[in-house]
Amino acid sequence: MLEQFPLNPILPAQDGVRARAFYRDVLGLELLSGPDDDPMMFRAGSGTSIVITELPSRVPPPYPMVSFLVTRIEEVVGELGARGAEFEPLLADGTFAGVPGVRAGAIMDFGAVKSTWLRDSEGNLLVLNEVVG
Repeated sequence: MLEQFPLNPILPAQDGVRARAFYRDVLGLELLSGPDDDPMMFRAGSGTSIVITELPSRVPPPYPMVSFLVTRIEEVVGELGARGAEFEPLLADGTFAGVPGVRAGAIMDFGAVKSTWLRDSEGNLLVLNEVVG
């Protein structure tokens, strides 16, 4: 039934103004809602979106809530880094489908998938994945 509908994750923000600036200016997502709306909606690829809402008392979980499926992950990481994104060295000893990762800068190469992690301005953990094999 729901396979016909797009989905959009909803993430908490302690500071809506700061979150709006991060998703718009650092991640480069288009703001679909009004400039001062809460919740705020941003357009992502392939008709998807992400919603951010101000919830000052909400603490983000320690695991990723959103995964962006990207191509040319090295270029994406370079561009986001130039925009101010800071990547986290997570899963230093991690595996994916039983394959140990090999770190190359901010990117972990698991063979079939390359991944990197970053936190948004509100502490939400985001992951970028490139399926390569």
